Amino acid sequence: MLFFATLALFGCSYAEESPLVFAAASLVDVMEDIGNQYEQETGETVRFNFGGSNLLANQIASGARADAVIVSGRTPIEALVEHGSLSDEDAVSVFSNRLVVVEPIGSESGLDALTSLIGAGRIAMPDPSTAPAGEYFESALRDRGMWDVLQDQIIPTLDVRAALAAAATANVSYAFVYETDANSTDDVEIVLTIEAGSEAATPNYYASRLSNDERADRFIEFLASPQAMSILESYGFRP
Repeated sequence: MLFFATLALFGCSYAEESPLVFAAASLVDVMEDIGNQYEQETGETVRFNFGGSNLLANQIASGARADAVIVSGRTPIEALVEHGSLSDEDAVSVFSNRLVVVEPIGSESGLDALTSLIGAGRIAMPDPSTAPAGEYFESALRDRGMWDVLQDQIIPTLDVRAALAAAATANVSYAFVYETDANSTDDVEIVLTIEAGSEAATPNYYASRLSNDERADRFIEFLASPQAMSILESYGFRP
């Protein structure tokens, strides 16, 4: 009887836990605000685990528990589809970002074109092999014939936030980051916006439920609500 009572207790505790959402590292600030708004609107709470999108996909494929996922790019989604964690049609693109070039505040380099980066110093960029943001920047540079000429200057980082930190501390002359990350600090300034020339260079975020917890579904649906969209746009994300 003691065994079954203990089992029931742990079962209830697990069931009452808030849904766990794995979310891209570039969403830390905005998701915390949306989570607070969601709680005010519904009385329900969600918990977040933030990290690089590809890393999160690997964690889930390795058995980490997650009720929903919000990641940047198709690569982590394709990995989860291949693993059987979700089907391709489950992942919905809910908002997007923009690609920008930043420099340490006060540098005043006068950068006015991507070609001006050639020979202009080290450039921090999310590693395309570990971060979808890096894939977007590589595609954007390839579209413009700039990838090969800039490769020797590029310092790969784990994710966008690491590239941003490298510029914020003036360890590099420039960094390729998302617009929303650039807006999160006063230590860098945007000197150039890289317009997406193709779908492969358009930074989209995808969301999907992973478990049978309907509360996770309700949170994903909330991302498309006017309240959530207003918060996303205040950070610079685009519906």
